[in-house]
Amino acid sequence: MAAKDDWDRDPSVRAMRRLFARMESQQKELLQQLGMSPYDPRLRSCREGARALFERMLSRFAEGQGRAEEDTAALYIRCFIQTLRQHGLRVPEEAIRIHDALGGGLS
Repeated sequence: MAAKDDWDRDPSVRAMRRLFARMESQQKELLQQLGMSPYDPRLRSCREGARALFERMLSRFAEGQGRAEEDTAALYIRCFIQTLRQHGLRVPEEAIRIHDALGGGLS
């Protein structure tokens, strides 16, 4: 009765899964560097803020060209770092430098 799941064959679905996996991996690495638990309750509002900022920035970021998964994941991490700082959580400059693959710095 169950229909065969062909989602794993769709190239766009596979690309999105790789992107989300990369974003999760980079977020986990950043939180480890900050010594924060991924279950810290302060992170919920930071993640929501990062998602909202990411969605706004993504359309500008991708205008006129397809971006690599690495750049798109880096954009999300940049948004996440910014929201962490906006919520008063300390993010050392070293962690920012390591995760700022897009260049240009974060202020």
